[in-house]
Amino acid sequence: IEARQGEVAPEVLLGLGVGTEDDIGNRKSHHEREHEAGEDHDHNHDEFESFVVSFGPVNDPAAFAEGLKSVIVSHDILRLKGFADVAGKPMRMVVQAVGSRIDTHFDRPWSKAETRETRLVVIGLHDIDQAAISAELTALAG
Repeated sequence: IEARQGEVAPEVLLGLGVGTEDDIGNRKSHHEREHEAGEDHDHNHDEFESFVVSFGPVNDPAAFAEGLKSVIVSHDILRLKGFADVAGKPMRMVVQAVGSRIDTHFDRPWSKAETRETRLVVIGLHDIDQAAISAELTALAG
């Protein structure tokens, strides 16, 4: 790798000359190719729905995360994400769930300008039971 005055020359890193963006019109998806060829095919587009649930602090973050699994499975929730206010903690807890795979971690302290609350976005297929999901998530906070 060529370096000049301690820095790598930009053309070394960027000089591949591929230029795919110059040819994007010729790079069709299988769906576009089916339309151009006049092939019959079904359009099975799922309808998604999302809503936000807000409630107070979570008393036991481990029990909360474990409880999320049953709510997710019983309501066929596809994705759940947001932040939780954990009682006694100065930092907000990030909540990320895809299906029943749940990840939580503390990312940063709450700022003075933020309202401390648990706020989760719930994403599922059309016609999910928002009232039941909201009640069950709120109950998990303890």
